[in-house]
Amino acid sequence: MKISIITLHRVRNYGSSLQTLATQSFFEKLGFQVEVIDYYPERYTSAGLLKRLKNKSAKLQNNVILLMGAKMIMSISYLKKKIIFDQFLKKYINLSEHTYRTENDLKDYPLNSDAYCTGSDQVWNSHWNEGIDSPLYLSFVPHEMYKFSYASSIGNEMLSNEEAAMVSGLLRDYAHIAVRENKGVAVLERIGLRAVQMLDPTLLFSMEFWNRYVKDKYGKKRYIVTYNLHHDKRVDELAQNLAKEYGMKVYNISYNIHDIVRKGTLKWCPSVEDYLDLIRNAQYVVTDSFHATVFSLVFHTKFFSIYPEQASSRIRSILALTGLSNRASDQIPEISQVAADIDFQKTDRILENERQKAAAYMDMIKNEITERATKEKC
Repeated sequence: MKISIITLHRVRNYGSSLQTLATQSFFEKLGFQVEVIDYYPERYTSAGLLKRLKNKSAKLQNNVILLMGAKMIMSISYLKKKIIFDQFLKKYINLSEHTYRTENDLKDYPLNSDAYCTGSDQVWNSHWNEGIDSPLYLSFVPHEMYKFSYASSIGNEMLSNEEAAMVSGLLRDYAHIAVRENKGVAVLERIGLRAVQMLDPTLLFSMEFWNRYVKDKYGKKRYIVTYNLHHDKRVDELAQNLAKEYGMKVYNISYNIHDIVRKGTLKWCPSVEDYLDLIRNAQYVVTDSFHATVFSLVFHTKFFSIYPEQASSRIRSILALTGLSNRASDQIPEISQVAADIDFQKTDRILENERQKAAAYMDMIKNEITERATKEKC
């Protein structure tokens, strides 16, 4: 049986790439043939990102010379991101034969699968996607086909009336809906849709699985690593506080070459394998990223997460689930709070229980797909 997955694999960041690999691996483990639909809209391309750069700040909107300079600098970083993440996709991900830019492309080159899945990541975040991106709701799939979602994220805690009407209509065809955050369940319930919460796919596998993808370059080093997606000064300040207290180096993982000006050593857009390695072997991870938080849990690395000003529900949700809400804050914590031991064995037990729920959810879906296929043959 074949499943086609649509997700945000082309966003070119570590979390999106790794959740794609995890979803593919999870479904393959259940016996499915898996392809990832290579949906690659213009906004994810380097040209699209450069075109939208002016939206990053009022300064860029109002100063043409500053905008041109920013584009020149960012084009270097975008090129490296393209190389790093395209290599990862080519090596590990089963992409569809065609690459699709628009919904019309998806209709012109129809797929042929037993079931269709909207995967994880912020696939239903209208802010991130510049509105309701209907292909991510499988709008191109005929109504009679089997559709479901796994750990899809809405990202927002509220939908506008217009968004609610569109989302409700697009999701009515889904046999089952699983979202990543508890607040996502509440959002869908308010518009009359039943949903369940499931683990982010990266958490469906233990340390042993992810160790296969780690290059052990940093095992003998002592360092603090930051992954600061929102350029949050609190992240850098906490890392420097820890470095001063313990006499350690700070490594800053960043996609942007201009982050060389930050205190610490820039690790400029390392490979996905090196990203995992940097988290696994760090003494401390300081981050505002959901997936850096997740992989700290996976690798049993001490961490502290600073809640970003927007879209913090993902971090809050997973830390509440694992009983580790004390490992994150809106404020810079005391060193003693960061240095406190974490009971990772307890966390592992909680995650294993959640993995069983995910397996049961997918077993149900597999049985329904099998029954449909059997009836169609009769």
